[in-house]
Amino acid sequence: MGKCKNCYEKYEEFSEGRFEKLGVFISNHPRKILAICIAVNLLFLIGFINFSVENDVEILYTPENSQAYKDREFLKKVFSDPTTGNFESYQLSSLGRYADIMIISKNRSNIMNQYYVDEINNIDRFIQNSIIFQDPSLSSIRYPDICAIGTSACGILGKIVLKTNFQQQFISKNVTYPTFMSEIISPIFANPESKNNVLISTIGVKLRYFLRQNTSLSIGWEKTYLEQIAKLKTNITDIAFATSDSLGTELDKNTNSDIKFFSLTFTLMMTYACLASASSWIKCNNVANRMNLGIAGVMTPVLGIGSALGFVSGIGVKFTNIVGVMPFLIIGIGIDDMFILMSGMAEAPSLLTNTVENRMGYMLKKSGIAITITSLTNLLAFSIGATSVFISIRNFCIYTGMAVLLCYFNQLFFLSPSICLNEQRTSELRHYCICCLKVTQENPAEIDRKQKRVCMSGSIPESRKDVESFLEKYPKKIAIIILSHIVGKMMICIVFVAYIVSAIYGAIHMKQGLLLYNLVADNSYFYTYSSWDDKFYTVEPVIALCIKTEQKYSITSTQSLIADILDKAKQDPKIDDNFEINWLKAYKLSPFYNITTETGFVNGLYNFLNNAARFKNDIIFDNSRTKIISSKFYVKANNIKTTQDQGSLMKRLREISEKARFSCFFYTPAFIFFEQFVQILPSTLQTVGIAVAVMLVVTFIFMPKPLIIFIVALTLVSIIVGIFGFMYYWDLTLSSITMIHLVMSVGFSVDFTVHVCHAFLTVRHENNLIQRALDLSGGPVFNAALSSLLGIFMLAFSSSYVFTSFGKVMFLVVIFGLLHAAFFLPLLLYVLISVANRKNVVAQTHEKTQQRVESQKENSNDIKLDNLQKEL
Repeated sequence: MGKCKNCYEKYEEFSEGRFEKLGVFISNHPRKILAICIAVNLLFLIGFINFSVENDVEILYTPENSQAYKDREFLKKVFSDPTTGNFESYQLSSLGRYADIMIISKNRSNIMNQYYVDEINNIDRFIQNSIIFQDPSLSSIRYPDICAIGTSACGILGKIVLKTNFQQQFISKNVTYPTFMSEIISPIFANPESKNNVLISTIGVKLRYFLRQNTSLSIGWEKTYLEQIAKLKTNITDIAFATSDSLGTELDKNTNSDIKFFSLTFTLMMTYACLASASSWIKCNNVANRMNLGIAGVMTPVLGIGSALGFVSGIGVKFTNIVGVMPFLIIGIGIDDMFILMSGMAEAPSLLTNTVENRMGYMLKKSGIAITITSLTNLLAFSIGATSVFISIRNFCIYTGMAVLLCYFNQLFFLSPSICLNEQRTSELRHYCICCLKVTQENPAEIDRKQKRVCMSGSIPESRKDVESFLEKYPKKIAIIILSHIVGKMMICIVFVAYIVSAIYGAIHMKQGLLLYNLVADNSYFYTYSSWDDKFYTVEPVIALCIKTEQKYSITSTQSLIADILDKAKQDPKIDDNFEINWLKAYKLSPFYNITTETGFVNGLYNFLNNAARFKNDIIFDNSRTKIISSKFYVKANNIKTTQDQGSLMKRLREISEKARFSCFFYTPAFIFFEQFVQILPSTLQTVGIAVAVMLVVTFIFMPKPLIIFIVALTLVSIIVGIFGFMYYWDLTLSSITMIHLVMSVGFSVDFTVHVCHAFLTVRHENNLIQRALDLSGGPVFNAALSSLLGIFMLAFSSSYVFTSFGKVMFLVVIFGLLHAAFFLPLLLYVLISVANRKNVVAQTHEKTQQRVESQKENSNDIKLDNLQKEL
């Protein structure tokens, strides 16, 4: 143990020595270093020339290169675009291009009467005939001109509602349910009620107008649709609408509108930092006042944010809407480091007895390691997050990680030179505001309350208490008082147990998934559309079974294998066992069916498809038209509303296809989004777990004390479990968005912990252990927490889920981090270090006793030897 302790002390001395030399170097060239740092930051801004934005929701919030993505790429490569002929909506490999309309009665009453049918018809005519897009050639484009081409008309999901025969049966309440004339109708009606398989009530319908995917005119018509449908006046119904691009557009618009909160946050945190740095404003000490350092402390991360955005944009990484929360995080980290550096300088020997050079060396010697550990842990947390399969997480972590790195360098080469210049100003007795003006040094105790004292008095500070503001002095005293009494210690233990129990319960019950309407503002048309879709309509996707490789379909064994796979799928409780779209079954029932040879089978199939065109897009022949290269069959899911049901069904169907004797897969476009429900939890646990492990390794490098590493690990796990658990109470689900916040919280929550641990190590041999440790770290920790909470407060007014969820998670991170750093952790460290100190005292006493006994023995032996010599 003695050797390990000696090794650690040498290592600690070496690390501190390097930072001390850096402080001395900065003190010799503060203006040059400051100018170079500003120039480098401005140089990085050139990267904004290459600035670009990615707002495609599918790309951002679904796993990259997932199985569903690979399956879709296969379908796109092998099967032709179905919207150009014989279109059926279930044949799409993606969600396609479309315009949606939901029509619901104003009083949410039954619409099965002529009045509502007439209004539905009027709305349909308006969409098909009155919404006109003027293309660049000045042609008037209506929906029928660019619609997906079906077997007999435009491809409209729910078009059966527009047919005269159906409407007659609908008004007479003779519509069979959930199918009508072999067509599934359950997904198109809102809050449907049936009795004896007959529809008796519904409050609305949903229609989807599919567009061709091979023309840009569809995009133009979609935009026109949104503009004109919003102006449509209805009489007895309410409408909600959307297009295939609505979510991405509205999400981007919503997030960009909330960027204004950054300027407000910047102003608030600048004000707070100045107040917290205004060391002697009560005493009106115009020499010791550090208010200017508050401004420099906020400008430090702002420079890092700007240069990081420029640099990362310059190397080609696209900006995403969620990166908009990065400035709030970086300012918090930057102010935290600012208070640590200022605390180190306040602890340095007074300018009355030491030079600026010595004080700068002392500041970085004591504070350099602390800000290095926190910056490095944050950087590594985001570096790990940058390996995520979610592009939104990856891009966010790249931008934020670079901002953390540049902010750290700015702390050393922008803020530290600024502190040095402030020290030089102080040593020369210059006014903190009017630096060219010298102040006559006076003893504040002897100055009467005159105008001169308010404006011109000042003196060089002698100790920490002369430069600390009330925001640095008093919050930490609360923690010291509580931790100094046995009742306070008992209360902390009780609160901690209650916290852990609540956190574990919440973590167990936390939900997964991302509700789309949460991504946009409450006043967005897409919010209304998505919330109605979630509230009133079922989720019953048609799922394709795709046979990937060439098979001999004329052989009975092949047909049996296909039937067996479909039967196994239909045995799943979440699959409708009465639904199947199967070209092979239909072909077998036709007069064209021929299994004498594979060529005869294919020729007969050709003749069959001429009479059953709806199956044409489901079969791919080779160039010679003698073999079937690939084909598709379809089953349908029952209502799967929960994300757990959706992800579980996808996994079970894949298990069936993986066990098949030929290459095949199940697929529906929604599987792209279902992937996040399968991957988000293991991906989050893996990323957070690796981040925690890396944090501990970094901490060990700078503080190689096994006990400290164990305590840091324990604290990190406690904070992370608390964040997971209390997300449940705040109605936050685990999604690709909140996963970003969780990865972020790993690095951020270690900051306070490391500061307190480092402070306890620094004063571990002193008396009044808690008071001395919190005196060093309490001010920076409390001020960093309060300034971060002040910045987060502005996000409470945001209408963006990205910003509000970030604000909620950050609130949990800061509060739990502060509670652990100010109360739980000091109590634990106090107990462990006190025990260790007692053991050391006992060991030292025992060692001294042994030495004394051995010395007495040696003396006794010497006396005996002398007596023996005399006798001889």
